[in-house]
Amino acid sequence: MKSTSNWLYMLLLTLCLSWPLRAGPIRLCNSTEFWPPYSFLHKDKLIGEHTEILDAAFADIGREYEQVLLPWKRCQDRVAAGELMGIIGISFTEERNGLFHFPADAPEDAPPDAISQVEFVIVTRADIPAPTSISIEAVPEPVGVLLGYRSADTVREAGKRAQIVAQQSSLFQMLERSRIASAVVLRGTAVRYVETSEEPLVIHEPALWSTPHFVAFSRKAGLQEGQMAEIWAAIKAVRADKARMAALRQRVNEMLEPCFAADASCK
Repeated sequence: MKSTSNWLYMLLLTLCLSWPLRAGPIRLCNSTEFWPPYSFLHKDKLIGEHTEILDAAFADIGREYEQVLLPWKRCQDRVAAGELMGIIGISFTEERNGLFHFPADAPEDAPPDAISQVEFVIVTRADIPAPTSISIEAVPEPVGVLLGYRSADTVREAGKRAQIVAQQSSLFQMLERSRIASAVVLRGTAVRYVETSEEPLVIHEPALWSTPHFVAFSRKAGLQEGQMAEIWAAIKAVRADKARMAALRQRVNEMLEPCFAADASCK
């Protein structure tokens, strides 16, 4: 009888430590902000490079996941509270590390476990003198940055006069109308807006900085280390496959093209 009880105990323990197949998908929060090519809404459907990578990664390991769409700040709050299991596309800071589980290589400059490596650039109107150097200290003021993102914190910590807005499209509208002198934005977005802007805008090279972004997990959601490691490893494998990533990015670029048309429905 005792051996039977021990066997049942070990079986239950194993099931608890394994993936809860009947408990539903892994619920990850993603931002509703326009963050191309990584994440953007088109006709109320979330698409982009992060979604493509995660679709492939979860299919590879035979697991299900669900994206919950919320504004970025609410995403962070709900995942930190354990109401959702993880967050998609977040950069590493020591403060965030106290709230979320990141891969072990997260503090590195270009870690292979990241879901993306994002470059931020300085954009100005053509009539604004070029920065004397590619540095946060030399960014022309006032400088536009996105609410809730690390770039906004970096600009403010440098003592720069900042205009903080909720949408990337607003930054470029403010540049075109001379309400700000510069904007700090991710490269992919900058290239698209500069190409389609009716006002002459300039991207200043090289990148101001390059930041890895991750799928991070709540410290209160109860996921096991092995479960998180399996997801990170699957993401790493997809990103390491050059042919797969080339095809993935081609699909994303095709989906992104209508977002910069005159009647764009993306957001």
